[in-house]
Amino acid sequence: MDHPTLAFLYQYGIGGTLFFASLFLAFQTGAIRWDNLKNRILVVSMTLGLLLFAATHAAWTFYLAR
Repeated sequence: MDHPTLAFLYQYGIGGTLFFASLFLAFQTGAIRWDNLKNRILVVSMTLGLLLFAATHAAWTFYLAR
């Protein structure tokens, strides 16, 4: 992939899909319960961390690509 936008979309498309699929499976099996405060904090912090990292990566990717 020569264009950084395509690489970014591919990386976070595949990674995001795997991330949210694993969260879905963890909820379905009962490994993570939303009514548990510690689990809720963990899920929210992991999701916000992924989104913040992706946003920072996007900013650097698009800044350097111009």
